[in-house]
Amino acid sequence: MTASPTPAPDLRVHHFDTTEEAYTQTQCSDDIRDGDVLVIGPEKVVGFLREAWPVALTVRHGELHTLNIPVGQLHDGKYASSALLATEQARELGVALRDDHAPDVKPTVREIGDMIQVSAEAAAHVSGDPDAENPLWKAALDRMTHAHVFLRKHHPAWAEATKVSEPASAKGHAPRHADHPDVLAALPVLDGLRAAPLTNEHDMGDHSDTDLPVHGYAIEPRGRGLIAAYWLHRGLARRRDDHPDGPLLESVHARFVAAGWAVEPLRPNSVCVFAHRPQPTG
Repeated sequence: MTASPTPAPDLRVHHFDTTEEAYTQTQCSDDIRDGDVLVIGPEKVVGFLREAWPVALTVRHGELHTLNIPVGQLHDGKYASSALLATEQARELGVALRDDHAPDVKPTVREIGDMIQVSAEAAAHVSGDPDAENPLWKAALDRMTHAHVFLRKHHPAWAEATKVSEPASAKGHAPRHADHPDVLAALPVLDGLRAAPLTNEHDMGDHSDTDLPVHGYAIEPRGRGLIAAYWLHRGLARRRDDHPDGPLLESVHARFVAAGWAVEPLRPNSVCVFAHRPQPTG
């Protein structure tokens, strides 16, 4: 481990050969303080120490933890200086920060190229070992998702080349949510239950809707790992105390509990199940 001077007088940059070494040193070295930046060049990982937890701001994170919210929102911006210093270190390394942690600046060609590599590596893992219960698979899906978000925003040619036509309908979710990471994570949980065929225009709360054949579960992403899961009958979302289909919400609820999601309690008048997606850990 080596330390180098930084523009911020109260923060230091620490360099490591592996994320495992970085994690260990943050737990036992008094030289690494809250907010200090961690650079693991060989693994292309950059992050900082958040109190006792080393977290990565890059899509690759190795043994480090990840953040579930943008770093700018963490503790009312407490780590803004750390993020700024991490950005400088990442640019020197030629890797981009995850888009929800990155400053609003145009990425370099090297950073875009590295993110394309991240996307390819993660996609190979996701497609080659599809197991939604495997934490390594979930972590690869998370990396692929954030790489795609970054590339769609910063690499128009890549976005156009990977764009696919949106189907008119999809089972268990609206077509516009087909590639949403929280929807993709929720679908295996409900495998075996009937999925409602939905269009982007379907309104599950409109009693004048004539989509009578629409029956089964429907998933909607609500952001930051939260999904709402409904049970539809004749096109409408049914409350838990509706019969005969309302009690099926209890089955949906039980599925997410068994899968390790953080699930909010059901009430008699609940119209959906709110479940928080398990987050990958470093």
